[in-house]
Amino acid sequence: MRSVFKGSEYLKLDNFKYSDPLKIENELERAVFMAQYRSPRQRLLRIAGVLLIISKHGLRGLLYVWPLTLLVFVDFPGAWDLIRLSLLVLAGAAWSRFIYGSVRDDYQRFISGRLLETASLREVF
Repeated sequence: MRSVFKGSEYLKLDNFKYSDPLKIENELERAVFMAQYRSPRQRLLRIAGVLLIISKHGLRGLLYVWPLTLLVFVDFPGAWDLIRLSLLVLAGAAWSRFIYGSVRDDYQRFISGRLLETASLREVF
């Protein structure tokens, strides 16, 4: 358990694990939280968490749009090039729309405003 000495008592940093920094009323506690939150290790853990979320939802999104992407590789005569291009744009738009909302929601739920540990990245999956 990590703690910081404040006068005659200790502030337990573990209590701030799931805190919103704007809701911390004590200025010293907020300053301690923000100092820990802005540390290089926490930034690295947040980047790793975002990459895990993007990869999870990216692969899941491909499961939904794979039929459209497979049609791109089918060779039909005639005006197929225009249809192929429109299907590729549709598949890309559907995939990015699915990914954007899911990544944003999971970032707010698992990463934003929290002090992360390496074990807490397992929650993302």
